[in-house]
Amino acid sequence: MDSEIIKSQAQRSLMKYLGNESKECGAVSHLGQFIPVPFELLDNREFRNGYMTKKRFRTYLWLRRNVIRGRKENDPSNLYLDYWMMGKLATSITLDKLAKDLNLSRSTVSDHVNQLEQDGVISVETIDASDTADGRHHNVLILGVCHKDGDVWFIDEVFKKPNGGK
Repeated sequence: MDSEIIKSQAQRSLMKYLGNESKECGAVSHLGQFIPVPFELLDNREFRNGYMTKKRFRTYLWLRRNVIRGRKENDPSNLYLDYWMMGKLATSITLDKLAKDLNLSRSTVSDHVNQLEQDGVISVETIDASDTADGRHHNVLILGVCHKDGDVWFIDEVFKKPNGGK
């Protein structure tokens, strides 16, 4: 199973490098910089009128914007090989950087990350300092998985349960 995922992800990376992106697994070139939100999710009252209004949703969107889908020059936690190539939609960004990017306090960003994990829309893994290239521990935030059929975001799964629709 893992070898199939690695082969599939390697093929996607090569196609992206060659400029022939497929429409599989988030490599949708016509969407460019946009973060697609499926109508099914927008039609969910709980998501639209509740979750989208939460302050932590801004933090979620910024994390999603920073998901790694290719090699990075500086990748001390090996996101590309250990996460993307294994079919995981992940990012690793320090709380200080996240706070600076969002113009929020570090404690607020830390609270948001904890709340997002409790909500089930992200999963957090800690990489020990001995396993990183820079000798520091890193938190990896996983927001979904990538299959042959495309991206599966945890947030979509959380809000799939019926709640009256529109």
